[in-house]
Amino acid sequence: MLNPKLNTKQLAEEFKLDERVRIQNILDPDVAEQIREYCLTEVPYEFVHFREGKNQSWSGSDVNGKTQTEMRKVQADIWREARKGIGFQYSGYMMRRADKGSSNEKLRFLHSVFEYLNGDEMLNFVRRVTGTDDLYSADAQYTRYIAGQFLTRHRDIVSGNDRRIAYVLGFSKNWHPDWGGLLQFYEEDGTPRNAWTPQFNCMNLFGIRHIHAVTYVTPFAGEPRLSLTGWFRSTPRDADS
Repeated sequence: MLNPKLNTKQLAEEFKLDERVRIQNILDPDVAEQIREYCLTEVPYEFVHFREGKNQSWSGSDVNGKTQTEMRKVQADIWREARKGIGFQYSGYMMRRADKGSSNEKLRFLHSVFEYLNGDEMLNFVRRVTGTDDLYSADAQYTRYIAGQFLTRHRDIVSGNDRRIAYVLGFSKNWHPDWGGLLQFYEEDGTPRNAWTPQFNCMNLFGIRHIHAVTYVTPFAGEPRLSLTGWFRSTPRDADS
């Protein structure tokens, strides 16, 4: 799946400057196109949000079971937390062990991408680019941000956690920066640094110390912000996952 023309040495030199790098055209283009298509049509997204002091994920049937009044209250609760700089809402789907044996061929393909992230070729590539030798697994969540969705400012450091390198592999095309959905980086005091616009078949790698956010997606965004995202970790993956 990896593009054989990638210059690993050059990418490693760039990452070393600030523990961040954008890798254009990282996958075979036909594979990237297929992932994009299935992200648009096949992923059984859940409504992922922060509310009542905890992370929550609701299936489509959970959402459909709510009245409009109930959903307006849910939205107000989410915004109340976000006002304090804590929160997120987007559509997400974590790869599950059941997907590997799914009767849905397209979902099995998406799981094979997850398997590839955990394979020797990708792990060795990310080790060389980041200089992080203790990478042994990756998790993966397919995400879709539409109008009104966001992820507030945070860093990915969790005490006692095995996260090492964050990644965002994008599948949006012709994204305009005015649409929002930017991967925005910040200084320690909250001052904005630079922001990376979503790009098709582009992997963003960055150290977990970086403060970052996904900016609010505007109502006039021309398409969903699609990505596969997660962390490369320092512990082996459960063989059954």
